[in-house]
Amino acid sequence: MKKMTNSKKIKILYSKLIILILCFFIILRIISLVLARYESEASGIANVDVAFYLLKEDYQTMTLNLDSYYPVGGTHVYTFSIGNCDGLRNAEIDIEYDLTIRTTTNLPLRYDLYMNEEYDDDDAQSIITSNVVALDEYNTYFRTIRTNSIFMRYTQSITNVYQLVVYYPETLDNGNPNNPVYNSENYQNIIDMIEITIDGRQKTS
Repeated sequence: MKKMTNSKKIKILYSKLIILILCFFIILRIISLVLARYESEASGIANVDVAFYLLKEDYQTMTLNLDSYYPVGGTHVYTFSIGNCDGLRNAEIDIEYDLTIRTTTNLPLRYDLYMNEEYDDDDAQSIITSNVVALDEYNTYFRTIRTNSIFMRYTQSITNVYQLVVYYPETLDNGNPNNPVYNSENYQNIIDMIEITIDGRQKTS
């Protein structure tokens, strides 16, 4: 009778051990899926220079300098992201935001802006809806670039990745290839400033 009792105890212990092992593998599987999802999301926003997180109704401004204190020629790409999740927290409200890019006009630059696509793709389209140069209250010319408003539902984790493409002209207006813009004395030691403004607000139905 005593042997039977010990046998039952052993079976119970084996059963518990098997359950614990199964639970362990289930937990490992869940962790691996979560990590895979995180890595997938992270890889989708790789090489982001600046990240903005809209977790509540707020207002954010970020100022970026161009690469150099003088024109360096060629094409330059600045990548930034706007999301309603920072990896730990999600926004608890629906959010709509406006994106505005403001630049000085010291250099003869051209700008394009792309969202969630590579600027050099054949079918890529700039999302700029307004590009206006005007005087401010201090009689200084500024360029203001705007896009359509973007809506983010709080039940979804959304990250929009932007590429701001800055084109330096290769030559002066006279087209002389021996006198490129970025070597011109007129533009030495001059910089342009780029200011990115995200205006987020709660969106109610």
